[in-house]
Amino acid sequence: MKEEKLRGIPLMLKACLCMGGAAALLALNYLLFQLYIARYLSLQTVWTAARDIPPRTRITEADLIEIRMPEGYVPDHICTEKKEIIGRYTEIQGMIPAGSPFYRSMLFREEDLPDRAAVQLREGQTSFVMNTDVSRLGSITAGMRADIYVTIGRRGENPLSGCLFRNVRVLSVRDHKGLDLRDAESTGIPYMIETAVSSADIPLLTLAESAGEIRMFPTSSSYDTDAEAELVPDSEVTLYLQTLSGRQPE
Repeated sequence: MKEEKLRGIPLMLKACLCMGGAAALLALNYLLFQLYIARYLSLQTVWTAARDIPPRTRITEADLIEIRMPEGYVPDHICTEKKEIIGRYTEIQGMIPAGSPFYRSMLFREEDLPDRAAVQLREGQTSFVMNTDVSRLGSITAGMRADIYVTIGRRGENPLSGCLFRNVRVLSVRDHKGLDLRDAESTGIPYMIETAVSSADIPLLTLAESAGEIRMFPTSSSYDTDAEAELVPDSEVTLYLQTLSGRQPE
């Protein structure tokens, strides 16, 4: 019995060596095949969508999957660099399906979005647009915070004036053609200003616009990036407009 076991060991060793040699040969063939492909096909990195990406979505690293394609099959209008994709927005008309490459025509920088103001709104906010001009706009520019003041003329009484909102975020300043003043084709003359306010306060602002004159003024917190529009509850203007609208003072 012992002799039979000893004779079996070299056979098992040979079998293991043969299997190991075959595996090594297959691995070498695979490596050589990959080297051949890389050399003669010139593989290039291409980034594809990891999921269905809806319209007007800001693309992040998690939305990308890397694949390799022969360079000759990669069109010039496909993005091959992450920096061309991450942080950009998808177009407003269509979704990028999972597995699709990113075409340059599909992606926009935030500052180039035709509806840029809308994507800057936070939850529960609505954009409110007011007419303006150079004299009333002053030094206010997009991205700043400003206070909204309202002056209301009353028959037989002194005009009522006061602050209605503080820290209103300015989304954009546009000319009469609707172009952002920073657009190369803009006239550079302000005509309308777009702001971000709570959706619940839109009726009050609309009433203020029809009942009196609205003006905006920059404040010491004009560049506070965390500040958002706040109604001034104890202002005489606020109380007056709430009474006109039938809204209970807060």
